[in-house]
Amino acid sequence: MTRPYSHICSRRKLLKIAGAGAAALAAPKFLPLAAAQQRGRIDVHHHWHPPVIRAAFEGVNIGSSWTGGEWNLPDALSLMDRFDIRLGLLSVRNPRARVSVADCRAVNESAAKIVADHPTRFGALAYLPQYNFDAAAAEAVFALDVLGLDGVALNPSIDNHYLGAPEYESLMAELDQRRAAVLLHPTNPPFFDELGLDIRSSVIEYVFETTRAIANLILSGSIERYPQIRWITAHAGGAAPYIAARLAEQGERFNPEVRERAPDGVIQYMQTLYYGTAQATSPYTLRTLLELVDASHIVFGTDLPISPPELIEESDAILQGFDGFSPQDLRAIEFGNALELFPSLIARRGDGP
Repeated sequence: MTRPYSHICSRRKLLKIAGAGAAALAAPKFLPLAAAQQRGRIDVHHHWHPPVIRAAFEGVNIGSSWTGGEWNLPDALSLMDRFDIRLGLLSVRNPRARVSVADCRAVNESAAKIVADHPTRFGALAYLPQYNFDAAAAEAVFALDVLGLDGVALNPSIDNHYLGAPEYESLMAELDQRRAAVLLHPTNPPFFDELGLDIRSSVIEYVFETTRAIANLILSGSIERYPQIRWITAHAGGAAPYIAARLAEQGERFNPEVRERAPDGVIQYMQTLYYGTAQATSPYTLRTLLELVDASHIVFGTDLPISPPELIEESDAILQGFDGFSPQDLRAIEFGNALELFPSLIARRGDGP
């Protein structure tokens, strides 16, 4: 029998209540900002193209910002310096290739070495064989516990299994146990070619893939069951902020079980997510986003080296000139919020190469 909505106390609420006392004794919320006042931004949406899986991607190029050839450290650091990026969190741009379990391990080991060699310039998000649900969970454990990577990057879906589907339960449990930060990064859906649209899939379908995953994570109850996963949504959450009220009203009205699975309400779960600025920095997007969350849930990203330099320059001008952000908001967006999401970066931010 369905319980009255007003009497439901969710696991997320219980965790908040339990943590309230500890939070009162902890350092002030903005302490990480004080530890990082030196200039330089943290790019949470920063791609690399590991040579170890070049063949698996069948010639997909690294992006228009790249000066040519394979991904390499000198060019990466030069590009970061150009845009005042003190530290980039490396993640693989995955064009839905079914990269083997062994190659995913090789990518993560290569990332760990780069971070070890350049700890003040790079962090890394684990690359998982997401099509193999058990192997993905095992690789997440290895990458986070053994290699010490900073978080995980996931596609919204694999073979039409969107995040929130039952197949992901073992992976979600491992990520929740580790309070992992997860970058939700889209790619084209497998059915896109059937739509007959004369347009690149990245123009619209990346947005909708992200939106579908956010909706399913909430409506399936996955975020309620695994409240300690910190979700970072690429491209400002796709279309989700714009249709937030529709998701809330129709998602709950047409399926009464949603109130059991997501008792805090759709909007409140959306407000627990973090939203990246990469390829989403426009006045229209930012104003919509700020109706849903405040600056404490927005993080800086560039989508380098996929984004061309002129787009980064235009985005920076909009971000710095946007009248909805105070100077303190900008500091939080550009590095403070990332340090709260990835506390492992605090000790690594320094003045080294």
